[in-house]
Amino acid sequence: MLEVYHFVNPLSGDCLETEKKLATYVEQSNKKVAMQIIPVVTMQSARQTAMASSNSSHPSLHDLNVVSQTLYQVAVDTKAAQFQGKKAAREYLMATQQALLQGHAYSDELVMQTVNDLALDQEMFVEDRNSDLAVQAFRADQNLAAEMGVRNFPALVVYDTDRSEYAVRTDDFSDEHLTRLFLSANRQRLREYDGFLHNGGVTEVEEG
Repeated sequence: MLEVYHFVNPLSGDCLETEKKLATYVEQSNKKVAMQIIPVVTMQSARQTAMASSNSSHPSLHDLNVVSQTLYQVAVDTKAAQFQGKKAAREYLMATQQALLQGHAYSDELVMQTVNDLALDQEMFVEDRNSDLAVQAFRADQNLAAEMGVRNFPALVVYDTDRSEYAVRTDDFSDEHLTRLFLSANRQRLREYDGFLHNGGVTEVEEG
């Protein structure tokens, strides 16, 4: 089985496109794939989002504080949706991203409309998005991104559980690279992580 972690900036159009692209490869893969989309919030991603929005029709996202709070809330709400399944989380995040990139504000009205459209349990979602558990899950994701050495978004980490010593961390979402990872018979020829964590980061060694 392939374990896939897709690290994204929730307000990035590029990340939304890679989410759609990855979904296609996951469906086509002849190997079972467990994929999780992980929204990550950093000061760098907030600044980049605010700068990218400076010429857009979304004036509320020109303010760094608003951007930071929006990124955080989208990430926490995605974790709340994930308590109803990883697929629910992916669908919630993608629907939210599409709405935000079309210029809609991230409001409670938008959130609940999205929850309703996806047929999620509304009462459970509201309880979860306001819980310490969702915040803890969000923080765990941020720590995971740091441990895996993810600094730019979108980024992908793929493990082959049949050959657990092999993994790859990449920001290459080209068709050629994704085909090798998900569809090629040689996809196990990934990069080897030296003990996974090494001096606070990931050391990558090319397989011989």
